[in-house]
Amino acid sequence: MPAELETWLQMIRTFWTLQSRVEESLKAHQLTLAQFDLLAMLFGLGDNMNQQELANELAVTKGNMVGLVNRLSRRGFVRRVPAQTGRRANLIRLTTAGRNLVTAALPDHLRFVKAMMKPLSTDQLQNLRVSLKQLEEGQPNTLAEGSVSTDRWAAQNRG
Repeated sequence: MPAELETWLQMIRTFWTLQSRVEESLKAHQLTLAQFDLLAMLFGLGDNMNQQELANELAVTKGNMVGLVNRLSRRGFVRRVPAQTGRRANLIRLTTAGRNLVTAALPDHLRFVKAMMKPLSTDQLQNLRVSLKQLEEGQPNTLAEGSVSTDRWAAQNRG
């Protein structure tokens, strides 16, 4: 198997393993990973973002963001506030309950992530971060730019 494919498959396996462990750890705070991400983002970046901006930051669709905000709003953790810009946009704000929840969950989350990363040294973490950033930044802007025909790929990768 080509090294690129082996690496890709390992990245996916590792991602799913780590993500499922993080999701499990957040159950102690009765949060999903998406809910935690949104609350932590509002806590860290402030309350001046609308649903579209939040969706862009979290790399989800606006429809997914609406559902996420609706669920957190029903639980009393966020509220919608009309934007002052005259647009039909709402800013999403943390409530006191939401701020208290994220304040309680963040230290637990940080401890959990540190424990999860413990098998790697500080240097290994730095190297991994740099490599992943290089991989992300090296991607073409469109699929067409990076596509390789199956025949060309097979010719390049014949063993």
